[in-house]
Amino acid sequence: MMFHVEHKIKTLFRRGFFLFCITMFAVSCITPRHTVEINDYILLENGIEILGKEKGLTAFMFENNPRKIPFQQFVADKYNVGSYHDVNYWVTINGNRYKVFVYENSDIEKYFDISEFMVTNVETEVNIVGSKAKFIALSMTDASNEDCLGENSLFRSIAIKHLKQLKDEYLNN
Repeated sequence: MMFHVEHKIKTLFRRGFFLFCITMFAVSCITPRHTVEINDYILLENGIEILGKEKGLTAFMFENNPRKIPFQQFVADKYNVGSYHDVNYWVTINGNRYKVFVYENSDIEKYFDISEFMVTNVETEVNIVGSKAKFIALSMTDASNEDCLGENSLFRSIAIKHLKQLKDEYLNN
């Protein structure tokens, strides 16, 4: 009787070890998901779509600080937009007019896979003052409705400089 029980234990051990080896092999073959940390900002193509263009606008995206007031409120107050929803505004830089579009959180999730980006600024529920959005995205067009952040745009450096200053002002206030 003892021999019979011992034989079953050895068989179960061998099966378990074999199953363990197969599981470890399968897990080691799965590649870990790579996330990108946004240190300052990142430019992403195919954002908000505008009338008359086949491609979406390029977006300037950076990580939100939930300890600050919502970015839409900051921009609406700064440029006297009036509404905190569907925020876009005109700005004049060096005599040229540009339109800046602020993405709603749902638009960011619609146009971009935000799971590809690492959130470094995590806050507890008590410390959150503003929006719970993880990222903020903006796009910018010139008076002719051309994408200012596009790779071939003549206004790319102007747009990046303006949006970076706006981002820095928001985060440093």
